[in-house]
Amino acid sequence: MTDTTTPRGIAKFTMGIGPLLFCAFAVTVSNSMIFSALSDLQDEFGFSDAGLGFIAAAGFMASFVVQLFVAPYADRGKPKRFVLAALILAALGSVLFAFGTTLWTLVIARAITGASLGTSGPTIRAIAGSIDKNRSAERLGRLRGIELAGFTGGPLIGALLIEPFGLKGAFLIFGAVALAAFLLVLPRQLPNLPPSLDPKKLSFGLLRIRPLRAAVLASLTLFIPVGVYDSLWDRYITDSGGTNFMVGLTFLLYTIPFVVLGAAGGRLADTRGAARMTVIGIFLTVPLVFVYGLLQSAWLLVAFAVVEGVIGALSIPAAQSLIAQTAPEGRATAAQGLAGSGDLLAATLVSLIAPALYGSSEDYGSIIVFGFVAALMAICGTAVALMLRTTAVTTAE
Repeated sequence: MTDTTTPRGIAKFTMGIGPLLFCAFAVTVSNSMIFSALSDLQDEFGFSDAGLGFIAAAGFMASFVVQLFVAPYADRGKPKRFVLAALILAALGSVLFAFGTTLWTLVIARAITGASLGTSGPTIRAIAGSIDKNRSAERLGRLRGIELAGFTGGPLIGALLIEPFGLKGAFLIFGAVALAAFLLVLPRQLPNLPPSLDPKKLSFGLLRIRPLRAAVLASLTLFIPVGVYDSLWDRYITDSGGTNFMVGLTFLLYTIPFVVLGAAGGRLADTRGAARMTVIGIFLTVPLVFVYGLLQSAWLLVAFAVVEGVIGALSIPAAQSLIAQTAPEGRATAAQGLAGSGDLLAATLVSLIAPALYGSSEDYGSIIVFGFVAALMAICGTAVALMLRTTAVTTAE
């Protein structure tokens, strides 16, 4: 007999992927906690400012490499092993942070936590996107909201824990969260992915598939502004008369619409078409990014974070669903990993360019940098629209 009972409460929120949501939160919160602890680590162990860069870069590089070269092996049909491995890596990285006493130990710890993110992200997205193709974007929207809650909540929770428990205690608590997620998932049966006939194939080969190439470019396009936020947002808010509190508030206000509206935005993509909503989302984001450069009030910048969060809740689940739709049979994780590594690469390159553009003019630096990012997004978005217009978006064979 078919159960037609409408899910309510927690079951309605988790949409049948509750353990995966907890895993996603545990891994992302373990990765982002470090950002509230870097200055404390520097003060305690006395390494240079360059050391901060080494620690941050280790996480990004590890995540990039793992998403591109390791995550595709989850397409052998046993993704649960990769989810569990990611949680072990997150716990191990947190423990190593707790007991590390040298810069290079901390760099290794950051690389391990970054690897956990590169292992879990593509795998969990592939599972969530394959459970029910008719609700793919809806589930991915819920998942993205939880991931963002982990990313933005990590520094806040970490700061609150460091005060009473110290650095070691805070890192051990985050390690315990990852271990709890491991124990939650261990006895449970997770959906298997269709196995790949050749999981050793490099992800780059997927770029030969035109619809998937468009989906990867769309995801990358939506991630371009992250490079500015990572490298420049703190300074821009401060230059506009804001405070550190306001910097954190913008990220919080960006996240809230995702948590609240991510599933609804995904549901819209499921009904109206992921390709259509992805393109619409890109071109709604372009003018918003440009307007950031015109605003000279920190409070206006904070308020606009809500607007961007709403648009992101519409566009990003659609883009992730588009990747799931266009991935060949048995290559779902490889496709998600390819997109994730492309996102990281785009954000990293923009983060290197943005400060120089901002500093190129005392009066017009913000207009130059945000105008550049908006123009780059418009060019990439146009390419995505043209590619999707001339290609039927169906699951690649």
